[in-house]
Amino acid sequence: MNYRVLYRKYRPADFDSIVGQEYTVSLLRNSIISNKISHAYIFTGPRGTGKTSTAKIFARAINCQNPQNGNPCNECESCQNFHNNPDIIELDAASNNGVDEIREIIDNVRLAPSVSKYKVYIIDEVHMLSTSAFNALLLTLEEPPANVVFILATTDIQNVPITILSRCQRLDFKLIEHDKIMDRLKYICSQENIEIEDKAVDEIATICHGGLRDALSILDQLAAANKKITLADVVSTFGGISQEKINNFLKIFASENIKDMLASIEEFENDGVEANLLVEKLITAFKEILINIKADNYNYSLDFDNLYNLILELNSVIGNLKYNVNSYDIIQVVLLKYFPGNKNDNKIINNIEQESTKESKSDYEEKTSEIEKIDSKDKDDNKNTPELVNESKSQESNQKIKFDINIRINNTFVSAKKENLNFIKGKWNDFIIYESNTNKTLLSYIADTVVVAASEKYAILTNNVDSTNDLLNENIDILEKDFNLFYNLNYKLVSISTKRWNVEKEKYIKNIRSGFNYKLIDDNIVIEENLSELEKLAADIFGNNYEVK
Repeated sequence: MNYRVLYRKYRPADFDSIVGQEYTVSLLRNSIISNKISHAYIFTGPRGTGKTSTAKIFARAINCQNPQNGNPCNECESCQNFHNNPDIIELDAASNNGVDEIREIIDNVRLAPSVSKYKVYIIDEVHMLSTSAFNALLLTLEEPPANVVFILATTDIQNVPITILSRCQRLDFKLIEHDKIMDRLKYICSQENIEIEDKAVDEIATICHGGLRDALSILDQLAAANKKITLADVVSTFGGISQEKINNFLKIFASENIKDMLASIEEFENDGVEANLLVEKLITAFKEILINIKADNYNYSLDFDNLYNLILELNSVIGNLKYNVNSYDIIQVVLLKYFPGNKNDNKIINNIEQESTKESKSDYEEKTSEIEKIDSKDKDDNKNTPELVNESKSQESNQKIKFDINIRINNTFVSAKKENLNFIKGKWNDFIIYESNTNKTLLSYIADTVVVAASEKYAILTNNVDSTNDLLNENIDILEKDFNLFYNLNYKLVSISTKRWNVEKEKYIKNIRSGFNYKLIDDNIVIEENLSELEKLAADIFGNNYEVK
């Protein structure tokens, strides 16, 4: 069998052939030129970025009889016999990770090289060594003989003990740039007489995620058909995404047609498109729109700030996709959150249509909550009286809500703290992900909901869509049951509009200025605070964006 796969056939033979690792290569070449060879190196970085190839080139160069500017000459006897050199020992720690293999190295390390200047140990996937194997390696790695060099390679530097890292020079290999992978693929295609479209080369460079070895493996598989490689070949074989499909999705997203948008995402899933790849493509596409908006070269309805926040959230989603049962559910939830159609109050996501029950401004201003009704005589006698603010919505407007919204807002304020808010906020996003696999109807309500205040037992949520707040409050027992069961907590929740939240927050600040003591309504637990302590509490919850006069 004479055929050699492309990634082996075109494995770099000198430092000049290493793609995309210029800084690391320059350090190694300079150490060879200046004859300052360390006794131990650790190469870390993603797969397929050249760690093992660089290790072999370095081992060849330091033993070369006639090095050329830090490069091996590849002509001397040492270079020609490199693959059969007994002084170059390669070990795969993934399959040889026990202490016995390391003890064999320790026993042989003190023997002088047979034919070379240096005896070189290349240990690949070193993070796979057992704890006892690492411990056995420590002393030898710290004080090896002068003619021994260790080169450790790993894709998971976090699992290498710090005691090992502290004894090595660390060199980080980065993901190879897209354009450099494309240039290398085009060069190899020209050498192998492979016909390929430029769009297909671009798609391969995207799919391989910065790993040149993966790109060559993909090219090798596509070239086996002995025909011109097209973009359609790459997409159909490896689940890629054509730019045409991405552009069609962007038009649908901007058209505010929620059904078509969800259908488009489902089509990507049915085509076998990898979720991470889809997110990366969407981020790139949305970024181009942001640039066009800033350049005043964009005529669709998408908003800059909305897209900016969407890109940030999609980026944070990438790292969590592998932990979810259905990654496409998470992608849909994020896209729904920033979908342009969400700005219309009568649109409820996931096609759940409810009649809007938006409160009128007049009703909102005419009603007052029970917790704010303070007798005027008491106000004269007692300084600790809240300023009356007519901001409450009548509880009678929705008989399906089985609790008093005003009381829950009040009880949240009684002992609300910033640490409580951060605690619940940190759990809310994970809870949304949990609901995406548990209760998709409830998920449609909470996808665009934000936690704005929390105490030890109460929390306030906000949503810009009034009808969604009504639906949440109507189903609050289900929401609380799921949330508390998932985290083993005992919280009571309430959802209000952003507009009302701003009013309630200002009202709270004014009440603190007047020295009012907030009390728990349901069980008469009173939290006594003096004015300065209450002011500190307000600053803790809302920051210092107000002045106490």
